[in-house]
Amino acid sequence: MSSSKPESAAPPTVLVSGVGPDGSRLDAYDALPWFDGAQRDDGSMSAAAMPAWREAPASTHPAVQSGRLRDEGEIARGGMGSIHRLYDVDLRRRVALKVIDSALAEQADMRQRFVDEARITGALTHPNIVPVHDLAVDEAGRGASYTMKLVDGRTLTELIAMQASQRDVERILQALASVCDALSYAHSRGIVHRDLKPDNIMVGEFGEVYLMDWGCAHATTERTLVDGEPDAEGTVAGTVRYMSPEQARGEISRIDARTDIFSMGAILYKALTGQAPYMGPMDDALAAAARCEFRSPDESGGVAVKPPPMLTAIVKKAMAKEREDRHQSAAELADELRAFLRGGNWFPLHVFQAGRVIVREGDRADAAYIITAGQCEVRRRDPDHPGRSIPLRVLKAGDVFGETAIFADAPRSASVVALEDVSAVVVDRASLEELVASTYLGRFVRALADRFLEVEAKARQQTAKG
Repeated sequence: MSSSKPESAAPPTVLVSGVGPDGSRLDAYDALPWFDGAQRDDGSMSAAAMPAWREAPASTHPAVQSGRLRDEGEIARGGMGSIHRLYDVDLRRRVALKVIDSALAEQADMRQRFVDEARITGALTHPNIVPVHDLAVDEAGRGASYTMKLVDGRTLTELIAMQASQRDVERILQALASVCDALSYAHSRGIVHRDLKPDNIMVGEFGEVYLMDWGCAHATTERTLVDGEPDAEGTVAGTVRYMSPEQARGEISRIDARTDIFSMGAILYKALTGQAPYMGPMDDALAAAARCEFRSPDESGGVAVKPPPMLTAIVKKAMAKEREDRHQSAAELADELRAFLRGGNWFPLHVFQAGRVIVREGDRADAAYIITAGQCEVRRRDPDHPGRSIPLRVLKAGDVFGETAIFADAPRSASVVALEDVSAVVVDRASLEELVASTYLGRFVRALADRFLEVEAKARQQTAKG
């Protein structure tokens, strides 16, 4: 379970400089991420109030007391207890020890939750779930601890804040796909994690990914892995910033695999915007979570350039208010993330206001455009009246323009003006040339473009002769 700390005022929204208000900058993806550092969002804030931490509790694990495991000190704390680094004298390796907080150990239900967490984690034998070695409960039944693999690496929270390139974002997406693999296995065993957040995902230096902290895990079907009583209807457990609406409303009977899917979407939201979907004081955040009210990732105040449309679409589907509208399995979400990575659809979405000249006749071609919403008009200068333009055609959603001048390495042959507010995916020249040079599909595109240019050249010759 997540820890809860005294509420503090939300930090100010951080904006990225260097992008004009008209969205004219086209090289924003040269300096990912889309935000200037991840905002502190009190990601550990949970709905269940926990007592203030005191000194680290003394370990009750018998192997520590016997000297086989040597305690090297506390390295982290969670909602249920502290985590220590230990040295195994016999096996000459380091392991982690999680010890229940002494105050929680006085509560029978919390002791049972801690033991259930150890058993659930130990039973979920998956490459992306940290292995548990053993569980120890003292004779009085009050102290409890368990040892597990020590994961050297960083939390996803750290990786999100450290993003500086497309490669960094790809690493995060790959990690999320691996977490989906772990969830898919857990869901097959009837276990919902219920506390997914960047702090609970560890990424090792060599690509290892581990989903941690199963203290809020909820058994939806067979309860052979746990001895504790099911949470009563109305219980709210988990981390508010990343909660699904059914979780925030305490609808225990409606919690299933799709509850975790929502939280995965919320983590991706954080990766794209630098902040969690629900900000502000706990009561306000919990109310917003219950209503499923959050800004679209491409409208977040901390976003300088809108994220790739496909990633925004994945977030919106995963975070749909109704469970039936979300991805129906973790495997489905993983497939979409990996499809995005394979497709390389990193191109930004820009909005051009009505009347804006998106490309100007005679200018050098630096990008091509794919319209996703709105209408544009293609215009060419009237050779007889240079101050006038001749309308040629209207472009709508789905139409592409600007690519011919890049392939021809020639100035723009016409201008394109937004007739209304237009959203368009912008493919910069370097990316388009790389596509053509590095993929077989790109060669087909280049061949079609060359043929089109030949046809257009012949048509101009015929016009000149006529």
